Amino acid sequence: MVSLDNLLAGWIVLNDVLGALREKEVFIPDLTYADLRNAKMSIEYLRSFDSEIRSGNQNDADTQLQITMELTIQRLRDTLMIWAEENSGVEYRNSWEERFEAAIRGESEEYKPESQVHISDIPREKDVGFFRIKLPEEILVEVISEIAEDCMVNISLDGERHLQVSGKKDCVRNAMQRIGQLFYGDSKLETN
Repeated sequence: MVSLDNLLAGWIVLNDVLGALREKEVFIPDLTYADLRNAKMSIEYLRSFDSEIRSGNQNDADTQLQITMELTIQRLRDTLMIWAEENSGVEYRNSWEERFEAAIRGESEEYKPESQVHISDIPREKDVGFFRIKLPEEILVEVISEIAEDCMVNISLDGERHLQVSGKKDCVRNAMQRIGQLFYGDSKLETN
């Protein structure tokens, strides 16, 4: 499996490819944006359990989610690279593919993800899960509060709209899925 930091680095490259294609006025379907956002949120969630995953103490659902995210990132890569080639040629595609491959192997300083921010006031007990995401401006805090209450998780939001969610692992996983579906839509990538 690809490390979570390297998977996020690959995601960063794909996000840059998407931005470059958008600047060239290439049509990008809304579902591609949603899949990219969903992948980022899931990778960040998994990174919050990175020490457990590396020690082999992760939940089977987390292992499956990591495998799914690797496949999702590869599918997004394939799609974006085809669009890059169709729009700007083989050399353009190859330059992005080289950056992606270097990022996935952890060989790119340019696309190295930021180290994780310490999540404060969350106990580090075995059955406690947590994740942190930055909410888009249009998301109402009241809606997040309702989801937190329904999922029985604790939330806190700082002044820069960083949301911290903590609670029982299953509750946190449920909250992550509901937040992702509510604001980013269901993933529409084919699974084979």
